[in-house]
Amino acid sequence: MLIGYGVGWGLGHILGGGGDGESIDKIKMAKAVLIAFAALVVGVFANTILHEAGHLVGGLLTGYKFLSFRIFNLTLQKEDDDWHWKKFSIMGTLGQCLMCPPHTQNVPYFWYNVGGVMVNLIICVISGTMLYAFDLTMVPFEICVMLLATGVWFLLTNAIPMTPGGVPNDGKNILILWRHPEQRKHFHNMLAVAAEQSLGKRACEMSEEWFESTPVTKDSTVMEMSARNLHYARLMDEMRFDEAREVAEELMSIGRALPQLFQMEVASDLLFLELATLNRREVVNELWNKKIGVGNMTLQNYIQTYRKYLPMKCAGLFAYELINNQSTEDAQKYYDEVESNLNTYTQPGEARTAIAIMDEVLTKQL
Repeated sequence: MLIGYGVGWGLGHILGGGGDGESIDKIKMAKAVLIAFAALVVGVFANTILHEAGHLVGGLLTGYKFLSFRIFNLTLQKEDDDWHWKKFSIMGTLGQCLMCPPHTQNVPYFWYNVGGVMVNLIICVISGTMLYAFDLTMVPFEICVMLLATGVWFLLTNAIPMTPGGVPNDGKNILILWRHPEQRKHFHNMLAVAAEQSLGKRACEMSEEWFESTPVTKDSTVMEMSARNLHYARLMDEMRFDEAREVAEELMSIGRALPQLFQMEVASDLLFLELATLNRREVVNELWNKKIGVGNMTLQNYIQTYRKYLPMKCAGLFAYELINNQSTEDAQKYYDEVESNLNTYTQPGEARTAIAIMDEVLTKQL
């Protein structure tokens, strides 16, 4: 509403209408509205790209190494000194700059996290100064208004500590890591595991110390929950399904204290683990139809939506068709999907894990 009021007032002033009874040219107004929408798209796109570029600069200045740069679902990724375009998406995010951290448990965290916010602040200052200091014509006026508006939105939603869509924002990360220095190792481990997976390594092939964790409660931080998530992921990759299920059930037991994205991810893994171990029909059905996250999306819809980016979702669907529906043919489709897309995933290490897990389940069923 504020953006609309500001644009409307500015356009009325620029087009010379309203104040002295002179009517506004309708064609000019229609053109101005279209330009405003285009300027809004430019504002969102520019602030997203430059926000992630801020993370990149902050990381490079503190010893991080570049791995991938994502805007919306388009990802530029570096593999073996070659550059590749891939597609990836995470609920609740517009972009992501993934970097490999320096391998120290007291990993530098401030500039990597604050870099994006600083860039959005700079955009706000520049566009605000342009609006205040210059008598702009319609097009540059609207572009500056939208750059300022979207810049303020990016600044607030990233600097004020919160967990939008179940993903901790930059301010939340900084706050946790500043208050709990002992948890900086979890931040390092989370980034290090993602980095190694993007290079093709499975969790079971990585350093064991990256998967250390302690049981979580409702009072645990997001970093501690992330560490617990990594712990059971390693157990899954080692085919220790019963132990992994117990940890996943522990995470789900803390209810809404678990961020929304974590709830969706853990529930997806728990569906697979339940099928691969106890296979209690009532539990499987409850999980399959569970409404969770933004818009009360069912778990089955979430898994189907994100399976093209996250191969472990295909592993869950494979187990559901093979064990619950007793359909080897339908299960094989998901196995083939992972194999055929092995080189298109942003984290091929996870794809290798998914294939190994599906092989293990198939062997046990035979």
